[in-house]
Amino acid sequence: MYFSTPDILIVEDEEFNRDIMALRLKSYNYDIRFAVNGQMALDMVAEKKPDVILLDIMLPEIMGLQVLHTLRQQYSMVELPIIMVTAIDEDERVIRALELGANDYTSKPINFPILIARLQTQLSLKQLSALNNEFLTTASHDLRKPLAIIQDATATARLKVASQQPIDGNEVMHNFNTIAESANFMNSIVECMLNTQAGGFGQLRLTKIPLQVEPLISETINHHIAYASEKHIKLYTDIEQNMPAIEVDRSRIAQVLDNLVDNAVKFCSADDSVTISTKVDQDSLSVIISDTGPGLTEGDFDQLFLKNTKLSNKPTNNEPHTGLGLSICKQLIDLHEGEIGAMNNSEGGISFWFKLPVFKLKTV
Repeated sequence: MYFSTPDILIVEDEEFNRDIMALRLKSYNYDIRFAVNGQMALDMVAEKKPDVILLDIMLPEIMGLQVLHTLRQQYSMVELPIIMVTAIDEDERVIRALELGANDYTSKPINFPILIARLQTQLSLKQLSALNNEFLTTASHDLRKPLAIIQDATATARLKVASQQPIDGNEVMHNFNTIAESANFMNSIVECMLNTQAGGFGQLRLTKIPLQVEPLISETINHHIAYASEKHIKLYTDIEQNMPAIEVDRSRIAQVLDNLVDNAVKFCSADDSVTISTKVDQDSLSVIISDTGPGLTEGDFDQLFLKNTKLSNKPTNNEPHTGLGLSICKQLIDLHEGEIGAMNNSEGGISFWFKLPVFKLKTV
């Protein structure tokens, strides 16, 4: 989501100026690339879009304003920030550059502390935009399932009332509980996303408590049992006895479990099964979600936890699939200092697993 080493493209035709800029910027942990004319700059952007461009207005052949105009037809001011570099007396060109979509400008001779501040401002704005985009895509992905559960429960109740079927009190209470659990889960996701935004550039604040994993697994099974039954897929558990507690953020680990089980059901076919099991080592507890579906190719494993990745398999009922779920799971497990992975089963299907440290009382 965020770039650790910003990529800065400097478009400057004077060798002396390029040397000075390289010397003054090298201590700021930037990857610096140079283009010596406008066409070279356009070619370099087409090959790899930088994070920020420093663009000299006065260039040979294609002027800086023409380069700016061309780039703004392809990239917005958020997607590709451009800072113009101008002579001190070029007010009219500065105004024109801003009208064409330049984010900012700096004058020659360059005041480098001011230039660094302006670069950092553009990089920060770009990171904030990336964070907002991640908020929207992650929230839309993780809210879809509990919304569907609520819709199914209310539609079933409405149909029975409309057809004047006998109402079973236990079934009504079950539907109410399902709706309440799903609403609470949605609320926890929204809080998670808002906390992520509030934490600056993305450090989610975890609320860790010691807990047993069995109730989380039971809740996850309950969330997905109707979905699995509709596809004629069986859900099983294989939970070890007397498992130690783990110290985690309950809502975040519930999110991981929900994503992994939802994926398993989504990619399985009728008569397949999904099993949630556990394994305890000396200092860790693993949760394994195994299915009897199609498994993955070697190429899939290379990009398994990357954002927006679409793997070789397709949902078996044409369910919507954003490619975000596994990326979200990895981020949340990483925040817990755990591990997550996957492997094809020898008898067919695939197992996703995550491992978390067991809770230990702190000694003084």
